[in-house]
Amino acid sequence: MLIRTTRFVLAVLLCSNLWTLKNSMPGEIEILEPITVTGSLIPKKLKETGSSITIISEEEINESGAKYLSQILSGGTGFQVYRSGGPHTLSRAFIRGNETDHTLVLFDGVKMVDPATGRGSVDLERITLSGIERIEVLRGSQSALYGSEAIGGVINIISKRGNNNYEKYTNFEASNRLDKNMNTGLSGKIKNVYFSVNFNHSEGPGISAAEKSLGYEENDSYNIDNGNFTLDYDIDSNTKISLDTRLFTSEIQEDDAPNGPIYDADMHTNLLDWQSAISLKKKYNLFSVDISASIAKARRYQLKEDRKFRRYIADLNTGRIIFILPLSAFDNIIFGTETERSHMEQRTEYNDYDFKVSSTSKIISYSNNYYNNFFIDASLRTNSHDAFGSSATYRIASSYLIPSSGLRLHSSYGTGYRAPTLDEIYGSYGNSSVKEERSRSRDIGVEYTSKNNKFTSDITLFSSQIDNLIGYGGAPGYLFENQGSAKTNGLELFFNYIYKKNFEINFSYNFLTTNNNGKSLQRRRKHSGKTTFKWIIDEFPEIVSYSTIEYYSKARDDAFTGGHLSGYALIHSNLNYKIGSETNVYVKIENLLDQKYHLSDTAGTYGRTLSMGMSLNF
Repeated sequence: MLIRTTRFVLAVLLCSNLWTLKNSMPGEIEILEPITVTGSLIPKKLKETGSSITIISEEEINESGAKYLSQILSGGTGFQVYRSGGPHTLSRAFIRGNETDHTLVLFDGVKMVDPATGRGSVDLERITLSGIERIEVLRGSQSALYGSEAIGGVINIISKRGNNNYEKYTNFEASNRLDKNMNTGLSGKIKNVYFSVNFNHSEGPGISAAEKSLGYEENDSYNIDNGNFTLDYDIDSNTKISLDTRLFTSEIQEDDAPNGPIYDADMHTNLLDWQSAISLKKKYNLFSVDISASIAKARRYQLKEDRKFRRYIADLNTGRIIFILPLSAFDNIIFGTETERSHMEQRTEYNDYDFKVSSTSKIISYSNNYYNNFFIDASLRTNSHDAFGSSATYRIASSYLIPSSGLRLHSSYGTGYRAPTLDEIYGSYGNSSVKEERSRSRDIGVEYTSKNNKFTSDITLFSSQIDNLIGYGGAPGYLFENQGSAKTNGLELFFNYIYKKNFEINFSYNFLTTNNNGKSLQRRRKHSGKTTFKWIIDEFPEIVSYSTIEYYSKARDDAFTGGHLSGYALIHSNLNYKIGSETNVYVKIENLLDQKYHLSDTAGTYGRTLSMGMSLNF
């Protein structure tokens, strides 16, 4: 029934837009070629990198109506989201079926940390999309470029920078569930100093994170503030100093799941997350240098209904110096060193610990275009870890543009390494004998772009293997342990079609198989995807409509009840009305069909939600 209903709604959405295309003649679409910095540490055109990268622009973010990182990424190419309940409950990423701890999350290139575990995998609901210029998602093992935690992929959130134009903006939004969201910001230039500042506030009664069918009716409220600040000072045309700072605070009611289904435990959580980075970029005649240092601090305090208190502290200090040496107009060498120092402290009813660990890495990367349309990137990293000694990882990626065909071949192969976190060694369920994880991943694909730039498609095959997979063990020890090898294989299909700039459709489909000791990995959907429609009505160009369909097959999830997660489809729609050049009002509906679904076993989710908002730019 769900599939038939979804097909019907899809047909209605398509038919309702065909009339806007009448009397339109096809023509060439002018598209600015995307530039990525995440795939090779230096700016490169997207077509020149062999890595699998998705870039989400500020325009896409605004038109979608998404407010949080988890929303804009959900169902995208190679991407699935795990969440433990309603809004602002724990939300993490599966990239190509890899564990959530295998995805490195960066904010303006600075690694974020989880205050509960100290891992690179962070709660995606902590990251709001206000003040964001673009998001780059890099799939496949990236340890050679980014070190530990990046064996599955990298998410890099890049904030807006100040420019020559002085800009101010404000946005207000409220929903029928009494959720409220407000953000405001300004950016500009004062002499040689460019600045940008953004503030966001969210609050609401929420819903019960524990499933209501289990008898839990009490809502779990949230109150969240966060802000971003960037500063760029051009000392001269060859020298720039940059400062990036981010602050996040939250007060959330959560439910617990110690050794069974999520239940209503009235757990009160306060979170403080702060990070700051400073960098110096200098160009010389023969080379360039990029020196940076960053601090990331996260604090999580929990008070349970039984008055038991938990405190988690995670600190991460990093320093890096990178040299960029152009050998010719066609090739570059990038090399440097990086240090990282982690601190993890925990106070719970089970145990207390306070430990530190550090590591040092050396990086070298080579990029060339010797053969006209053939591009290659190769990277090598050696790492020395306090507890686990030395390791080495490498990566190679290539891209070939077939002349006069619109076709591009791309491929990559990389090895990965992840040392156990302090929590996995010393935490409440820590195990000092757990071994480091190692991985191998590969992908190969073909991309096609039509001559008029109206149609783009890509199909990519991928596979990976992770040895010594670290997971939470069951009885009798209930400790972290190595659980053998995990294998993932799959296919990613994507296409984009633009008709005369007033109609655009994006389609992505993911096929995924996983295997760990004869079983599929938990919460991985074999089939998933996302289709978005954007249209502008010819007679009313000030109206922009953006609709999304997400679809997921069932998945195994026997963590608590021994069952599985059912398949489902969600439809969202966002209607924007522009009033002049400074004002935009919008209405959006999430979960239009009011589907009941679960992202994790026994966790509650939102039904149909109506929101209205206004944006002012001046």
